[in-house]
Amino acid sequence: MIVSSGRLDQRITIQQKTVVRGALGGHDETWSTLATVWAETTDLTGHEIFNAKAMGSAATQLITIRYRTDVRADMRVIFSDGSMARIEWIRRVTRREFMELYCLSLDD
Repeated sequence: MIVSSGRLDQRITIQQKTVVRGALGGHDETWSTLATVWAETTDLTGHEIFNAKAMGSAATQLITIRYRTDVRADMRVIFSDGSMARIEWIRRVTRREFMELYCLSLDD
């Protein structure tokens, strides 16, 4: 798969979950920004969603970004319109140039 940089035309924010100790000894989850990057986003077709489910994922969106070593499948993505998606699984492609994030939309 060859992705030209010009197709990365949307800004997304990748966030990671942080667990902090609460004042009463419990644990609270907060989200902090890992990075804001350029991306190409695509809604998956029915056939692609079916294939994702066969692999144990509920992915509905494909997000392509430049390769990063710090992105994991337990993170989420915030789009410029404020909508969110959870990263279900990651596919690294083209010799560490780009990576595909298969995500589940959280706003439907």
